[in-house]
Amino acid sequence: MKNRIDKQALLATITFLLLLGLIGIQFTFLIRSAKLEQKHFNHRVVLALSESRNEIARAANACTYMHNYVCGNQCTKDMQRINSQKADSIIRSNLAIHKIDLDYTFEFVNVDKNHIERAGVACYEQSLNGLLAENGIKLLIQFPEQSQFILAQAGTLFYISLGAIIFVMMSFVFTSRLFRNQKRILTNTKDFIDNMVHEFQTPVSNIKLASNLIKKNIDAGFNSEKINNYAGLIQNENSKIEDHMGDILSVAAMVGNRSEYTEVNMHQLLNKCADTYRSSIEKAGGNLTIDLLANRFIVKGKREYLYHALCNLLDNAIKYTIAEPEIKISTYNKKNKFYVVLSDNGIGIDPKNHQNIFEKYYRVTNGNIHDFKGFGLGLDFVKSVVLQHGASIHINSQLHKGSTFTLVLNIV
Repeated sequence: MKNRIDKQALLATITFLLLLGLIGIQFTFLIRSAKLEQKHFNHRVVLALSESRNEIARAANACTYMHNYVCGNQCTKDMQRINSQKADSIIRSNLAIHKIDLDYTFEFVNVDKNHIERAGVACYEQSLNGLLAENGIKLLIQFPEQSQFILAQAGTLFYISLGAIIFVMMSFVFTSRLFRNQKRILTNTKDFIDNMVHEFQTPVSNIKLASNLIKKNIDAGFNSEKINNYAGLIQNENSKIEDHMGDILSVAAMVGNRSEYTEVNMHQLLNKCADTYRSSIEKAGGNLTIDLLANRFIVKGKREYLYHALCNLLDNAIKYTIAEPEIKISTYNKKNKFYVVLSDNGIGIDPKNHQNIFEKYYRVTNGNIHDFKGFGLGLDFVKSVVLQHGASIHINSQLHKGSTFTLVLNIV
């Protein structure tokens, strides 16, 4: 079993790492694709600007006002605006021919008169030397949204595949957790069946043995004392079977119909539960202390369920105490809540098992050994009752230092 678990863990780890590798490959693909798209974009921009430069030069040579605007000479604002629109129209049409539909800014500069520095956004330039009477004129153009455009062009399929991989990873993690939970439930169920068979097998065998002895005793000659002893044994074993059946059926009988809820006096319920187990505690040489300090102790719920839940906690406190049991039950109010605190000096529970002890069929083991009898249904029943009443339960326990269970219920 251990080897199989290791193989499953190894397979899960390899699968997860492969999925991460796929994401890495996708990022590498995006980077390469973006670089390729950038080169393609640059080539189209250069072609568009080259054609725009030629058209603008022809227009500048044909019109003095256009020439003054391009060369940065003095001209009126109206003429500057008109010629700027004309240059913009030429540039836009050439960009459209090369399928570049992006916002841009442009300007004409004289590099012989001005020192030009551009930082941040990539700047494309085309020299008009040899096309105008004046040299040193350059057309500069920038695309503020160029990076987004490149990623959009290169990354559409990337984002789709990345989303698919992330979805697969999430599904993988969810499925792995579900598998582990189901496997744990399967293991706990197997333990439950083994325990149930053992718990029922012993009393059934004893009953069969006692019945055979009664028959032999009757055949050999009537002995009332022996027959009474055998009959008592049968009754005791029968009681054990009834208790076991009650534990199993109590969980199966949980019904969440709030219309059946009534007002329950929790102090009265705690005293009744304490009276049920007081003799067992005293017989074991222990003490049961009750300190009911709550002023408001009426809750709405199912009396029998709450009673069995409290008795289950008290029964565990006795069962899992090796020394003379010292058990304390106390109550108090905080805000609009009713608190029940049950403490014992038992063997305690390792913090790593705190979350698991409320699972159905789960039992804390020492290696592969169950040191105490039971089906692992008790605390699951308690938790079910607590959840059904909109309440909560908390545990504070360490190995060899006892346990403290705290129930928090709503006050009527």
